[in-house]
Amino acid sequence: MLDNVIDINNIEVLQAQYTNSQYRAVGLGTFGLHHLLALKGIRWESDEAVEYNNHLYEHINYLLVRSSMELAREKGRYPKFAGSDWETGAYFTSRGYVSGEQEGKYVTTEQWRELQEEVAKDGVRNAWMFAIAPNGSTSIIAGSTASIDPLYELLSYEEKTTYKIANPAPDLSDKTIWYYKTAFTIDQNWSIRMASARQRHVDQGQSFNLYVRPDIKATEFLELHLNAWKGGLKSTYYVRSRALTIEECDSCAS
Repeated sequence: MLDNVIDINNIEVLQAQYTNSQYRAVGLGTFGLHHLLALKGIRWESDEAVEYNNHLYEHINYLLVRSSMELAREKGRYPKFAGSDWETGAYFTSRGYVSGEQEGKYVTTEQWRELQEEVAKDGVRNAWMFAIAPNGSTSIIAGSTASIDPLYELLSYEEKTTYKIANPAPDLSDKTIWYYKTAFTIDQNWSIRMASARQRHVDQGQSFNLYVRPDIKATEFLELHLNAWKGGLKSTYYVRSRALTIEECDSCAS
């Protein structure tokens, strides 16, 4: 569907239209990370969560590259494929996929090597494929958590002029509540570590948000951004804050 949009859209900016036609970049994203961790019984602030992110997003990327390769077999590779990192194999070696040094939990080094050979032969349909957007609206429609963000509140409300609807955390239960520590009570360095683990598998960027108290010290605020940079994140997105009086962590207090 994302690939078809390139052909259907009529972009008035000619440079953008030309770039789209030559590189056919798409931006597949994800949502529901905190929802998934809660269902798996994995705490956000843990080495287990960092490791899980690494393996999960490698698996997603593998399936994504394979899908684009299969689409190239059907419809043709993107025009600027010749001489690219896809054809030379640099895409796979630079990420450590084919060296065996960081073998994934769900994808073996041998599977990556086979895919590298198939891509060199048949190409890929899209030069860039993976970009994690905020995905707030789609996650609400799907009944999940937004993008790669921690849960904002255990219970939020949608208010209109004639009604008010309560939206609890997805699949909230006596089991999952312990894994739903909310955004402003989480040590943001753990979020950075998870984003850093994902970045190796995301060929574009992540809409990565920081959630901080308004009384955060300037040195601490700078340190968060430096840690994000050191972790290999291509950018940070919004810095979100709220009132100084933040209620006690609901999942902790429960």
